[in-house]
Amino acid sequence: MTRPRFRRPLRTFLLALPLCLTAMAQTQSARKTLAPSADDDPDHVQERARWFLRGRVAPGKSSAELRHQAYQSKMQARRVRAALAHAAHPDSQPSPSGAGWAPLGPVPLASNASGSTFGPDYHQVSGRATAVAIDPADSSGNRLYIGGAQGGVWKSTNAATPTANSVTWKPVTDDQATLSIGAIAISNSVILAGTGESGVKR
Repeated sequence: MTRPRFRRPLRTFLLALPLCLTAMAQTQSARKTLAPSADDDPDHVQERARWFLRGRVAPGKSSAELRHQAYQSKMQARRVRAALAHAAHPDSQPSPSGAGWAPLGPVPLASNASGSTFGPDYHQVSGRATAVAIDPADSSGNRLYIGGAQGGVWKSTNAATPTANSVTWKPVTDDQATLSIGAIAISNSVILAGTGESGVKR
């Protein structure tokens, strides 16, 4: 007897359910388009980008202009420091750093001096300093040998001179088959030069 009484409300509910679900789905999609939630960006990419730029962006000024202003401030500070140092020691010579860099040698050499097509040609190179040896027989510390990655062995007889510009160098292995130096040692006044570099196959 109770079955016929509940059939009509159940049928009405089942017919209204799809309409309610459709309306709810449309409402949620409208909300998403109007105001994106945090779930739309689970990695917070935009939020992290905003945080990264905060403090790195000055409103109304370009980074190039700010860099130029910083450079001008640096140069002004250098001039003030040089003037103060000169006032404290008027007889001292100005620092050579203000005049720019000057090459002291060794001079660059052709990376493929043979002219053959074998091996890479990097044109003029100076090579890295790969080895240094102070002659233990020279108590003054003036006799010094230095080796370059592609520059050979060089000798200085006045390396202990206080002024770097006055130190002179003379090449001693320019007539050898290779100028690639990896190590230098001095034993009983004999100069031992190891050719090649670690990790480089020749």
